[in-house]
Amino acid sequence: MKNLFKLEILETNKTLTLEEQNDFRLKFKPLLKIAGIQSLCLEQNELYIEFDPIMFNKASFKHILNEMAFPLKLNKILV
Repeated sequence: MKNLFKLEILETNKTLTLEEQNDFRLKFKPLLKIAGIQSLCLEQNELYIEFDPIMFNKASFKHILNEMAFPLKLNKILV
């Protein structure tokens, strides 16, 4: 069976300490119940999200991360 999940890598705007990583991992546990999320993996500078592209809304998820005070690196918007 073909794997239809996609991977998104979000960068942090700072390097997270081990303590910060552990704190965010605990905060992320309830997020695994969001429809479409298959897995989350946090490293020092990146958050890996494996998701179902049909069920998952990236913009809403980024909004949730911002509300959790996750140091998400914002992409520059070119006009």
